[in-house]
Parts: sequence; C-alpha cells; structure tokens
Amino acid sequence: MEFKFNATIVDSIEQQAKTSIGNAVSDNTVQNITRFIEKAGVNDDGRTGMSRSVALKKIDDYLEDGQKDTDDLVLEITESLVRDGFLSRQLQVEKMKELKKTRIEMAMAEIDKALEEA
Repeated sequence: MEFKFNATIVDSIEQQAKTSIGNAVSDNTVQNITRFIEKAGVNDDGRTGMSRSVALKKIDDYLEDGQKDTDDLVLEITESLVRDGFLSRQLQVEKMKELKKTRIEMAMAEIDKALEEA
C-alpha cells in the first residue's frame, strides 16, 4: 500500500488520535490503521486520502492474499512516515521487519517443541 504524509495530514492524525504521530502509529487497531489510510493512503488515481469505507476495503484487500497481516501494514505506514521525515530517519524499518519474522519463527519453534514433548 502506498502512503504520502505531509504536515497537514500528520497534524490531522495527531489531533484525532490525541497523541503524537510516533505513539499513534504504534496502535495497530483497525480503527487506527483506517485513520492512517483515510488521511494518507494514495488512491488508484494518485490522490492522497479516501473515505472510511474505501480505507476499510483497502485493509481487506491487503489482508486477502493471506501473506500479510496488520503488523505488516503498520510497518509499511511506519516506513512511509520515516521516508517523509515525520519519524526519525535513523529508524530502520527493515530491521523491525526482520525482528518480527525472527520472533515468529522462535515462537513457532517453541510451540513445535512443546507439542513434541506432549
């Protein structure tokens, strides 16, 4: 999914969320993700922003293939905020993605181990 952030969009998100953009992006509820897509999601025609119903449909489409989840979507939003300068450019989103993958693999290994012992 593509996002474009500017000061007006970030201010609007902060006002609605009643918190800083850094805190707002860490909330992975559907309501909050929808807010980000409504304000900063790029439409098929290249315009930024869309209605709530279109934003919700975009979430459904994103999740439909079964390969990605809401955490992946939050990381994409975070990556766009870093790119556009509203989060520290030192933030390494790729490392965050790797950490997510590693933690999932570790958790699955623990589950497998517990099942083998049972």
